[in-house]
Amino acid sequence: METSEEYQVDLYWKEDQNAEVSSMLFSDKIETAERWCLSHSKNDKWTAEHLFIASILSSYMTAYLRTAKNKGIDYKGFKSTGRASFTISDEVSEITDILIRPTVEIIKSSQINKALKIFSLCREHSLVLKALKIRIHIFPSVVLE
Repeated sequence: METSEEYQVDLYWKEDQNAEVSSMLFSDKIETAERWCLSHSKNDKWTAEHLFIASILSSYMTAYLRTAKNKGIDYKGFKSTGRASFTISDEVSEITDILIRPTVEIIKSSQINKALKIFSLCREHSLVLKALKIRIHIFPSVVLE
């Protein structure tokens, strides 16, 4: 069965203000910085780079939890840390590497190996990760409740 979906996000910026990101599906808005994260401003707002990493982590988590549920893993929690490396020069700015450190909390010790194996499947099941042409390094771990 094949389905199709579209997502719409709106951004609004006005002079001398931060931008707001919103979607007609949600009542809350995300305030984002008008400057990029390497501008070293004192702004405490999310930047596009932070939102990019958050999108990667969220997509990977969704792929993991969906796959784990389908494989019968009894999980209780999931957390992840993401880090992106940037190269900045006068000619080009690019993200060179992304590091993801996901941890899943499971209930049964008999499912440790199965839970670890699912991490390797998630890269292909994550819509965001599949779209990226960047080196991605994943260092997963499993903990027992």
